[in-house]
Order: sequence, then C-alpha cells, then structure tokens
Amino acid sequence: MSDYRKCLRVASIVLGMVISTAATSKLVAQGGGKARRLAAPAAQPSLEPARTMLRNFVGRWRVEVRFAGNFDGAPDASGTRVVTALFDDLRLQWTEELDSSRVKSQGMIGFDSRSGRFYGTAVDSTGSGAELLTGTLDLAEPVIIFGPAALSTDPSFILRMIDADHFTWAPLDRGWRAVLTRER
Repeated sequence: MSDYRKCLRVASIVLGMVISTAATSKLVAQGGGKARRLAAPAAQPSLEPARTMLRNFVGRWRVEVRFAGNFDGAPDASGTRVVTALFDDLRLQWTEELDSSRVKSQGMIGFDSRSGRFYGTAVDSTGSGAELLTGTLDLAEPVIIFGPAALSTDPSFILRMIDADHFTWAPLDRGWRAVLTRER
C-alpha cells in the first residue's frame, strides 16, 4: 500500500510539472512573458495622466458661473482664479475672487500617488467650513469625478478639461456650472 501511495505522489508531482510547463509555454507563445514583465511598472504610468491634468490647471483663469437655465445671458457671477504649484506638480493651490462681491475662496487640488485618487479642498469667506473632496480620473475623457471625502459614495462634482485653455466645474445636479478660461 505504501508503494502505491509513493507512486501516486510521484505521478502527481510529475503531472503538476507537466501542466505548469505547458501553461508557461502557452503563455509565452501568447505574449504572456512580455505581459508579466510589463506588469510591475504599471503603477507608475498612472501618475502621468494625473500629472498632465494638474499641470494644465496652473495659471490665471477667468471664472464665469451660470445657474441652471442661464445659457446665453451674462454670467450670474464672475471672477478670477489663480492656480499655482504648492510643493510639486502633484499638489496645487488656488485662490479666487469674485468681481461683484467681497467673496474670496481658496483651496487645493492634488493627487495622492499612494491611493491613486485626486483630492480637493475649498473654503470661502462666506462659508461655515471647508469642503473636502476625493475623486478619480476618467481616462476616456479628461474628467475627474469628485465626491465627498466622507463615507458617502455619491459623486458630487465633475471637473472636465475641455482643452488647454478651458475647463468646467459643475455639480452633478446641474444647478450651476463654472466655465474657466485661461487668461493670456
């Protein structure tokens, strides 16, 4: 009986080696060896889209806010936003002043390379506290979908890059839309 068990054990080891070798050669024939070698650095390229997106926000912007239903009239509010690098190209700070009031705002937007998520903060002179957001980049179009940093999973804002000189910031309920145009 023990010879029988030894024979089964040897047969199962040999069978495992044959299956492993066959699977490996099949993967290599299908490019599997290349895929495995390229898989390790895949985390690093995720920084580049974030870095590119953030780099495009640096500058001086004209802000025009329109509330729902105001498609072709004068903006309901307008002002200037200035975005500068905070410490590096993954963290930016911004300040904003409205033309027609004393309202001032400031905040940050950045990318956390450890979590792979964007974050944003905002506070204004008329608000009661800070707004904390976290977001993800949609690579299909240059869009960051933000939601509250708290335990809510509902997205609340979309930052959409139109081109190098225009982007929009709007809530998902479409109650208003801010269009930012780069000042030259």
